[in-house]
Amino acid sequence: MDRRALPGLAAGLAGLAFGVSAAVLSSPGLAVVAAACALAAGGASLVMLERVHRAEREAEESRRQPTPEVPQEEDPAIPLLDGETGLPDRHFFELALDGRVAAARRHLWPVTVVLLDVGLQADADEDPDSRARALASFATLLRQTLREADIACRLSGTTMGLILEDTAEEGGVWTAQRLQIALAKDITRVKRLAAGVASYPSHGLRPEEVLNRAEQALTRACAAEAGHGLGEVEVAHVEL
Repeated sequence: MDRRALPGLAAGLAGLAFGVSAAVLSSPGLAVVAAACALAAGGASLVMLERVHRAEREAEESRRQPTPEVPQEEDPAIPLLDGETGLPDRHFFELALDGRVAAARRHLWPVTVVLLDVGLQADADEDPDSRARALASFATLLRQTLREADIACRLSGTTMGLILEDTAEEGGVWTAQRLQIALAKDITRVKRLAAGVASYPSHGLRPEEVLNRAEQALTRACAAEAGHGLGEVEVAHVEL
């Protein structure tokens, strides 16, 4: 029962009691008191009814008012994608490498990093539009060639980075060579593809060590003579 109805109910019961007493005792005074109680009960009922109606009106007005739109904030967890290639950026690559090395440490399997330097033809390298189209085509080739579990990112300029899960350094070399052959068939504006390969745990136990060794291997591959076929593939040196 609503507590707001208690005053009116009490007044009504009191009026009933006094009314019965007045009839039994034939007392005019008790009859007057009973009438007063009845009036009090009626007044309390009217007050309660008015409060109920007012609450209903306020609820209806509240429902009719439009709900204010809350501005949606951008999710900072979404990685930024490179505009030319559509690949994730270097920040995403480093975070992914941390996670893959941690998983490899738990499962006792290797992880290989392959860094690629895309050598464009002179006309494509000088023309911004041709350069963008060549890099976009190369990014498409990466998606078509790699496994779904592999990660490909654009690190900077013409440098791309691959993370190959459950893959030793030999698998990284084979992947780089397979990309070189695919480039020779499909993309004429890419003349060479140099690659540096480093693996966990062969070349480092921490993600930054593996990445650093891969960068050193890529530097050696880029410094090699241009006449060595489709490009050099260098494996990181093991430091004792």
